[in-house]
Amino acid sequence: MRLGRFIVETHCHAQRIAARMSDDDVDYQRLADKMMTSVPADEADEDDDVVLYDNSDRLLYDMDAYDVDMCVLQPGAWFENGLNQKIIENNPGKFVSAASAVRVTKQHLRGEEEWTIDRACEHLDEWLEEDGFRMIGEGVPMPPELDRVMDWRERRPQVRKVFEVADDHDVPVGWHTGYPSGYSTGKWRAPDWEDPTLAGDIKEEFPDVPIIFQHGGMQGHWREKYVEQCCEVASAWDDVYLEVGLYWADLFKKPYKDTNIGPEQMIWGGDWGASLPQVSQPNDDPPFYWDQRSDRGLPAHQCDYWGAAMRQMFQFAQDQQVEQDKLNLIMGGNIARLLDLDGPDPRLFEQYLE
Repeated sequence: MRLGRFIVETHCHAQRIAARMSDDDVDYQRLADKMMTSVPADEADEDDDVVLYDNSDRLLYDMDAYDVDMCVLQPGAWFENGLNQKIIENNPGKFVSAASAVRVTKQHLRGEEEWTIDRACEHLDEWLEEDGFRMIGEGVPMPPELDRVMDWRERRPQVRKVFEVADDHDVPVGWHTGYPSGYSTGKWRAPDWEDPTLAGDIKEEFPDVPIIFQHGGMQGHWREKYVEQCCEVASAWDDVYLEVGLYWADLFKKPYKDTNIGPEQMIWGGDWGASLPQVSQPNDDPPFYWDQRSDRGLPAHQCDYWGAAMRQMFQFAQDQQVEQDKLNLIMGGNIARLLDLDGPDPRLFEQYLE
Protein backbone atom coordinates (compact mmCIF):
# COMPACT_ATOMS: atom_id res chain seq x y z
CA MET A 1 0.00 0.00 0.00
CA ARG A 2 1.32 3.45 -0.94
CA LEU A 3 1.96 5.57 2.16
CA GLY A 4 1.09 8.97 0.72
CA ARG A 5 -0.06 10.98 -2.28
CA PHE A 6 3.43 12.36 -2.92
CA ILE A 7 6.51 10.64 -1.49
CA VAL A 8 9.84 12.45 -1.19
CA GLU A 9 13.06 11.04 0.26
CA THR A 10 14.79 14.13 1.66
CA HIS A 11 18.17 12.52 2.36
CA CYS A 12 19.55 10.64 -0.59
CA HIS A 13 23.09 9.98 -1.90
CA ALA A 14 23.06 9.31 -5.64
CA GLN A 15 26.83 9.03 -5.96
CA ARG A 16 29.09 6.11 -5.19
CA ILE A 17 32.84 5.91 -4.53
CA ALA A 18 35.25 3.32 -5.91
CA ALA A 19 38.63 3.14 -4.16
CA ARG A 20 41.81 1.26 -4.89
CA MET A 21 42.67 -0.30 -1.54
CA SER A 22 45.86 -1.97 -0.40
CA ASP A 23 46.10 -4.11 2.73
CA ASP A 24 47.02 -0.96 4.66
CA ASP A 25 43.76 0.71 3.68
CA VAL A 26 41.47 -1.91 5.19
CA ASP A 27 41.28 0.24 8.33
CA TYR A 28 38.16 2.37 7.87
CA GLN A 29 39.83 5.49 9.26
CA ARG A 30 42.37 5.41 6.44
CA LEU A 31 39.70 4.65 3.87
CA ALA A 32 37.53 7.56 5.07
CA ASP A 33 40.50 9.92 4.82
CA LYS A 34 41.21 8.69 1.31
CA MET A 35 37.57 9.19 0.27
CA MET A 36 37.94 12.91 0.99
CA THR A 37 40.25 13.10 -2.04
CA SER A 38 37.76 11.49 -4.45
CA VAL A 39 37.64 12.76 -8.04
CA PRO A 40 34.58 12.62 -10.37
CA ALA A 41 34.97 9.92 -12.99
CA ASP A 42 34.98 12.37 -15.90
CA GLU A 43 37.89 14.23 -14.31
CA ALA A 44 39.86 11.24 -13.00
CA ASP A 45 42.95 9.61 -14.49
CA GLU A 46 44.85 6.42 -13.72
CA ASP A 47 46.75 8.10 -10.88
CA ASP A 48 43.58 8.85 -8.89
CA ASP A 49 42.97 6.24 -6.20
CA VAL A 50 39.41 7.27 -5.36
CA VAL A 51 36.80 7.93 -8.05
CA LEU A 52 33.22 9.25 -7.83
CA TYR A 53 30.52 7.65 -9.98
CA ASP A 54 26.92 8.44 -10.85
CA ASN A 55 24.85 5.86 -8.98
CA SER A 56 21.46 7.13 -10.10
CA ASP A 57 20.54 3.96 -12.06
CA ARG A 58 20.26 2.01 -8.80
CA LEU A 59 18.45 4.90 -7.17
CA LEU A 60 15.91 5.13 -9.99
CA TYR A 61 15.33 1.38 -9.72
CA ASP A 62 14.48 1.73 -6.02
CA MET A 63 12.32 4.79 -6.67
CA ASP A 64 10.28 2.70 -9.10
CA ALA A 65 10.25 -0.34 -6.80
CA TYR A 66 9.07 1.62 -3.75
CA ASP A 67 6.98 4.25 -5.55
CA VAL A 68 9.07 7.24 -4.45
CA ASP A 69 8.26 10.36 -6.49
CA MET A 70 11.22 12.64 -5.79
CA CYS A 71 14.50 12.73 -3.88
CA VAL A 72 16.56 15.51 -2.34
CA LEU A 73 20.18 14.72 -3.15
CA GLN A 74 22.68 15.24 -0.35
CA PRO A 75 26.42 15.68 -0.96
CA GLY A 76 27.48 14.15 2.34
CA ALA A 77 31.18 14.45 3.11
CA TRP A 78 32.52 13.34 -0.28
CA PHE A 79 29.95 13.82 -3.06
CA GLU A 80 30.03 16.82 -5.36
CA ASN A 81 27.53 19.43 -6.48
CA GLY A 82 28.52 19.14 -10.13
CA LEU A 83 27.64 15.46 -10.36
CA ASN A 84 24.36 16.02 -8.55
CA GLN A 85 23.60 18.76 -11.07
CA LYS A 86 24.08 16.32 -13.96
CA ILE A 87 21.79 13.80 -12.28
CA ILE A 88 19.10 16.49 -11.90
CA GLU A 89 19.43 17.53 -15.55
CA ASN A 90 19.30 13.94 -16.80
CA ASN A 91 16.13 13.15 -14.82
CA PRO A 92 13.69 16.08 -15.01
CA GLY A 93 11.19 16.23 -12.18
CA LYS A 94 12.90 13.55 -10.10
CA PHE A 95 15.55 15.37 -8.08
CA VAL A 96 16.62 18.57 -6.38
CA SER A 97 19.82 18.94 -4.38
CA ALA A 98 21.43 20.48 -1.35
CA ALA A 99 24.51 22.59 -1.97
CA SER A 100 27.76 21.89 -0.15
CA ALA A 101 31.34 23.13 -0.04
CA VAL A 102 32.89 19.68 -0.43
CA ARG A 103 35.09 20.72 -3.34
CA VAL A 104 36.68 23.53 -1.26
CA THR A 105 37.64 20.91 1.33
CA LYS A 106 39.11 18.63 -1.34
CA GLN A 107 41.11 21.49 -2.85
CA HIS A 108 42.55 22.18 0.59
CA LEU A 109 43.51 18.55 1.11
CA ARG A 110 45.22 18.48 -2.29
CA GLY A 111 47.20 21.58 -1.40
CA GLU A 112 45.51 23.66 -4.10
CA GLU A 113 43.76 26.22 -1.90
CA GLU A 114 43.58 27.07 1.79
CA TRP A 115 40.22 26.29 3.41
CA THR A 116 38.41 29.25 4.91
CA ILE A 117 34.78 29.62 5.89
CA ASP A 118 34.56 32.62 3.55
CA ARG A 119 35.68 30.51 0.58
CA ALA A 120 33.23 27.77 1.60
CA CYS A 121 30.39 30.32 1.72
CA GLU A 122 31.37 31.73 -1.67
CA HIS A 123 31.09 28.20 -3.07
CA LEU A 124 27.67 27.73 -1.47
CA ASP A 125 26.51 31.09 -2.80
CA GLU A 126 27.56 30.16 -6.35
CA TRP A 127 25.75 26.81 -6.30
CA LEU A 128 22.55 28.17 -4.78
CA GLU A 129 22.24 30.34 -7.88
CA GLU A 130 22.00 27.17 -9.97
CA ASP A 131 18.68 25.56 -10.87
CA GLY A 132 17.71 22.64 -8.66
CA PHE A 133 19.74 23.60 -5.58
CA ARG A 134 17.24 24.30 -2.81
CA MET A 135 19.06 24.05 0.55
CA ILE A 136 22.45 23.86 2.28
CA GLY A 137 23.67 20.49 3.49
CA GLU A 138 24.69 17.87 4.47
CA GLY A 139 25.60 19.76 7.61
CA VAL A 140 27.36 23.10 7.94
CA PRO A 141 30.84 23.14 6.33
CA MET A 142 33.60 22.60 8.85
CA PRO A 143 37.37 22.96 8.68
CA PRO A 144 39.23 19.88 7.38
CA GLU A 145 42.00 18.14 9.31
CA LEU A 146 40.68 19.13 12.73
CA ASP A 147 42.56 17.33 15.48
CA ARG A 148 40.42 18.69 18.31
CA VAL A 149 36.83 19.49 19.18
CA MET A 150 36.15 23.14 18.44
CA ASP A 151 34.69 25.40 21.07
CA TRP A 152 31.25 26.82 20.16
CA ARG A 153 32.55 30.36 20.58
CA GLU A 154 35.07 29.61 17.84
CA ARG A 155 32.64 27.65 15.67
CA ARG A 156 29.62 29.96 15.94
CA PRO A 157 31.01 32.69 13.64
CA GLN A 158 31.52 30.03 10.94
CA VAL A 159 27.96 28.72 11.31
CA ARG A 160 26.66 32.27 11.32
CA LYS A 161 28.23 33.00 7.92
CA VAL A 162 26.56 29.93 6.44
CA PHE A 163 23.19 31.08 7.80
CA GLU A 164 23.77 34.46 6.19
CA VAL A 165 24.10 32.71 2.82
CA ALA A 166 20.92 30.72 3.51
CA ASP A 167 19.09 33.90 4.49
CA ASP A 168 20.20 35.63 1.28
CA HIS A 169 18.88 32.76 -0.85
CA ASP A 170 15.78 32.01 1.26
CA VAL A 171 16.72 28.35 1.71
CA PRO A 172 16.88 26.04 4.76
CA VAL A 173 20.06 24.78 6.36
CA GLY A 174 20.61 21.07 6.89
CA TRP A 175 22.04 20.58 10.40
CA HIS A 176 23.72 17.18 10.72
CA THR A 177 22.85 15.15 13.82
CA GLY A 178 23.85 11.76 15.17
CA TYR A 179 26.64 9.46 14.04
CA PRO A 180 27.11 5.73 13.57
CA SER A 181 29.46 3.51 15.53
CA GLY A 182 31.14 0.29 14.34
CA TYR A 183 33.93 1.21 11.95
CA SER A 184 33.16 4.92 12.09
CA THR A 185 35.84 7.56 12.37
CA GLY A 186 34.66 8.54 15.83
CA LYS A 187 33.10 11.68 17.27
CA TRP A 188 32.70 14.76 15.13
CA ARG A 189 35.04 17.66 15.78
CA ALA A 190 32.49 20.44 15.28
CA PRO A 191 30.29 21.17 18.31
CA ASP A 192 27.17 21.73 16.18
CA TRP A 193 27.39 18.10 15.00
CA GLU A 194 27.81 16.99 18.58
CA ASP A 195 25.08 19.12 20.19
CA PRO A 196 21.87 19.85 18.21
CA THR A 197 20.63 22.27 20.88
CA LEU A 198 23.17 24.80 19.62
CA ALA A 199 20.82 25.27 16.67
CA GLY A 200 18.52 27.15 19.03
CA ASP A 201 21.25 29.71 19.66
CA ILE A 202 21.79 30.48 15.97
CA LYS A 203 18.02 30.36 15.29
CA GLU A 204 17.54 33.28 17.67
CA GLU A 205 19.63 35.39 15.32
CA PHE A 206 18.16 33.99 12.09
CA PRO A 207 14.47 33.39 12.85
CA ASP A 208 13.55 33.29 9.14
CA VAL A 209 16.01 30.53 8.16
CA PRO A 210 14.42 27.07 8.46
CA ILE A 211 16.54 24.24 9.86
CA ILE A 212 16.30 20.58 8.89
CA PHE A 213 17.79 18.27 11.50
CA GLN A 214 19.30 15.71 9.16
CA HIS A 215 18.75 12.15 10.42
CA GLY A 216 16.59 13.64 13.16
CA GLY A 217 19.27 12.74 15.70
CA MET A 218 19.26 9.04 14.72
CA GLN A 219 21.90 8.30 12.09
CA GLY A 220 23.03 5.02 13.60
CA HIS A 221 22.67 2.70 16.60
CA TRP A 222 19.77 3.31 19.01
CA ARG A 223 21.04 6.10 21.29
CA GLU A 224 18.16 8.57 21.63
CA LYS A 225 20.14 11.46 23.17
CA TYR A 226 20.32 13.42 19.94
CA VAL A 227 16.65 12.78 19.10
CA GLU A 228 15.68 14.35 22.42
CA GLN A 229 17.91 17.36 21.72
CA CYS A 230 16.45 17.81 18.24
CA CYS A 231 12.94 17.71 19.69
CA GLU A 232 13.94 20.30 22.28
CA VAL A 233 14.78 22.81 19.54
CA ALA A 234 11.93 21.85 17.20
CA SER A 235 9.39 22.36 19.98
CA ALA A 236 10.48 26.01 20.23
CA TRP A 237 10.46 26.85 16.49
CA ASP A 238 7.77 25.88 14.02
CA ASP A 239 10.17 25.93 11.06
CA VAL A 240 12.65 23.43 12.52
CA TYR A 241 12.11 20.00 10.96
CA LEU A 242 13.21 16.47 11.80
CA GLU A 243 14.12 13.84 9.22
CA VAL A 244 12.54 10.67 10.59
CA GLY A 245 13.35 8.09 7.89
CA LEU A 246 15.78 6.20 10.14
CA TYR A 247 13.34 5.95 13.06
CA TRP A 248 11.72 2.72 14.17
CA ALA A 249 7.95 2.65 14.78
CA ASP A 250 7.93 3.65 18.46
CA LEU A 251 10.50 6.40 17.99
CA PHE A 252 8.18 8.32 15.65
CA LYS A 253 5.98 9.00 18.66
CA LYS A 254 8.51 11.39 20.24
CA PRO A 255 7.99 14.24 17.76
CA TYR A 256 4.52 13.15 16.59
CA LYS A 257 2.92 13.26 20.05
CA ASP A 258 4.72 16.44 21.09
CA THR A 259 2.02 19.09 20.79
CA ASN A 260 4.71 21.67 19.96
CA ILE A 261 6.13 19.63 17.06
CA GLY A 262 3.71 17.15 15.52
CA PRO A 263 3.54 15.86 11.93
CA GLU A 264 3.84 19.37 10.48
CA GLN A 265 7.56 19.35 11.42
CA MET A 266 8.39 15.77 10.45
CA ILE A 267 9.79 14.84 7.03
CA TRP A 268 10.61 11.48 5.52
CA GLY A 269 14.38 11.46 5.10
CA GLY A 270 16.71 8.53 5.65
CA ASP A 271 20.15 7.94 4.16
CA TRP A 272 19.68 6.13 0.83
CA GLY A 273 23.06 5.40 -0.74
CA ALA A 274 24.96 5.20 2.54
CA SER A 275 26.49 1.94 3.73
CA LEU A 276 24.77 1.25 7.02
CA PRO A 277 23.05 -2.15 6.98
CA GLN A 278 19.94 -2.87 9.01
CA VAL A 279 20.58 -4.63 12.33
CA SER A 280 17.66 -6.76 13.51
CA GLN A 281 17.09 -7.73 17.15
CA PRO A 282 13.60 -9.29 17.42
CA ASN A 283 11.73 -9.04 20.72
CA ASP A 284 14.11 -6.34 21.91
CA ASP A 285 13.82 -2.57 22.14
CA PRO A 286 14.25 -1.30 19.51
CA PRO A 287 13.50 -4.26 17.24
CA PHE A 288 15.93 -2.95 14.61
CA TYR A 289 18.30 -0.08 13.92
CA TRP A 290 20.86 1.06 11.35
CA ASP A 291 24.58 0.96 12.05
CA GLN A 292 28.04 0.21 10.74
CA ARG A 293 28.97 -3.28 11.93
CA SER A 294 32.64 -4.01 12.42
CA ASP A 295 31.89 -7.74 12.64
CA ARG A 296 30.58 -7.73 9.05
CA GLY A 297 33.16 -5.52 7.38
CA LEU A 298 32.43 -2.94 4.68
CA PRO A 299 29.15 -3.52 2.78
CA ALA A 300 29.73 -4.11 -0.92
CA HIS A 301 26.01 -4.13 -1.72
CA GLN A 302 23.46 -1.32 -1.92
CA CYS A 303 21.78 -1.38 1.48
CA ASP A 304 17.97 -1.33 1.25
CA TYR A 305 16.78 1.59 3.35
CA TRP A 306 13.31 2.16 2.00
CA GLY A 307 11.90 -1.34 2.47
CA ALA A 308 12.57 -1.29 6.19
CA ALA A 309 11.77 2.41 6.61
CA MET A 310 8.36 2.11 4.96
CA ARG A 311 7.45 -0.92 7.06
CA GLN A 312 8.24 1.04 10.22
CA MET A 313 6.24 4.05 9.06
CA PHE A 314 3.30 1.82 8.15
CA GLN A 315 3.42 0.13 11.56
CA PHE A 316 3.55 3.49 13.33
CA ALA A 317 0.66 4.86 11.26
CA GLN A 318 -1.42 1.77 12.02
CA ASP A 319 -0.63 1.71 15.74
CA GLN A 320 -1.35 5.42 16.21
CA GLN A 321 -4.20 5.61 13.67
CA VAL A 322 -2.44 8.54 12.03
CA GLU A 323 -4.80 10.64 9.91
CA GLN A 324 -3.93 10.20 6.23
CA ASP A 325 -3.75 13.96 5.70
CA LYS A 326 -1.08 14.10 8.43
CA LEU A 327 0.82 11.18 6.93
CA ASN A 328 0.76 12.94 3.55
CA LEU A 329 2.54 15.89 5.16
CA ILE A 330 5.29 13.70 6.62
CA MET A 331 5.85 11.68 3.46
CA GLY A 332 6.13 14.63 1.09
CA GLY A 333 3.83 17.59 1.73
CA ASN A 334 6.04 19.37 4.26
CA ILE A 335 9.20 19.22 2.17
CA ALA A 336 7.32 20.09 -1.03
CA ARG A 337 6.22 23.35 0.58
CA LEU A 338 9.56 24.04 2.22
CA LEU A 339 11.68 23.52 -0.92
CA ASP A 340 9.01 24.69 -3.39
CA LEU A 341 9.07 21.37 -5.23
CA ASP A 342 7.27 20.81 -8.50
CA GLY A 343 4.88 18.36 -6.93
CA PRO A 344 1.11 17.95 -7.07
CA ASP A 345 -1.49 20.63 -6.48
CA PRO A 346 -0.82 22.16 -3.01
CA ARG A 347 -4.53 21.68 -2.20
CA LEU A 348 -3.82 17.95 -1.97
CA PHE A 349 -2.05 18.65 1.32
CA GLU A 350 -3.77 19.60 4.54
CA GLN A 351 -4.62 23.25 5.07
CA TYR A 352 -7.45 25.06 6.83
CA LEU A 353 -8.97 28.51 6.62
CA GLU A 354 -8.44 30.62 9.71
